[in-house]
Amino acid sequence: MLFWSRKAKVEKRESGGSFSDAVVRLIENTASGKAADVGSVAAVEAAAGSLSRAFASAKVTGGRGAVTPAFLGQVGRDLVRSGESLHVIQIRDGKVVLIPCSSWHWEGNHDPDSWTVRASAYGPSTSTTWNLGASGVVFVGWGQTPGQPYVGVPPTSWAHTTARLGSEAEKALADESAGPIANLLPVPQDGGDGEDDDPLATLKSDIKAGRGRAVLVETTAAGWGEGRAAAPSGDWTPKRLGPDMTDTQARIAQESFERTLAACGVPPSLFTDADGTAQREAVRRWHLGTVIPLARLLEFELSAKLEDAVSLAFDSYPLDLAGRAQAFQKLVGGGMEIAEAVAVCGLMVDG
Repeated sequence: MLFWSRKAKVEKRESGGSFSDAVVRLIENTASGKAADVGSVAAVEAAAGSLSRAFASAKVTGGRGAVTPAFLGQVGRDLVRSGESLHVIQIRDGKVVLIPCSSWHWEGNHDPDSWTVRASAYGPSTSTTWNLGASGVVFVGWGQTPGQPYVGVPPTSWAHTTARLGSEAEKALADESAGPIANLLPVPQDGGDGEDDDPLATLKSDIKAGRGRAVLVETTAAGWGEGRAAAPSGDWTPKRLGPDMTDTQARIAQESFERTLAACGVPPSLFTDADGTAQREAVRRWHLGTVIPLARLLEFELSAKLEDAVSLAFDSYPLDLAGRAQAFQKLVGGGMEIAEAVAVCGLMVDG
């Protein structure tokens, strides 16, 4: 019998009941304004979304039908944003399912075989808590330390200074853009009060009703009866009031965006206006340096916990097609037989 198929102690609670310490801390931090804002920047979502979609696209072999695209996508997102992902293994209608948990607590000594976990999953109105051994969950982490191998550390925590820089830079731009936006139009000192006897009442009404249309108004050349010398130097020249971001702000935001991506294992050129060659190279580096290694960690965990060999295959053929073609050309030019060069460069197509 599979070790995770044994009955585990299960608790069900109403949503109004007590939450785990992790949830309570999150609520307190949010209320006090101390919650980490680094997760709200575009770079973090770009990295999390990309890894999530890459994992979801994997071709799965094995896994007893439990390794679904939804599961893989959730793990990819969790790794970047939280640094760890935990799913409880359960049997539902005779099928193995992996239930995502939002909070958990580990106990045990240095030996992972001694670990137990109290994991909770939340629904719209109730929560379910399991008390399980480590063999009853699928757990994968990013950047653990030797002192806490049971806790994943997200890249934004390891690079918290850069993440904070990006957060502050984007917050400054957001605050700047949230300021008042208007066109200021100078009027004579006696600007009127908007009543019927207001000398500018008709003019104000015409301007408000303009909405992009041409409006015929009286010239200011006569200075509203005060003579030509008192006329405005610019006839109907409004003064713009609105965001005025400096080049330094924009440059800091861009640089922190790229550094945060790099910390998350994503080549910055993947999200910049690079040429096609640079984009392809960025995709290749990202897959070889981030997606595939993390997938190998997940494969190992799934294979061990589900007692079924699991492999995740990605469509790597087009990732470095240009490089393979160049290698093929050089090998053939150097005298190698075409069939042998095709095999060496991995350009053989089935069928």
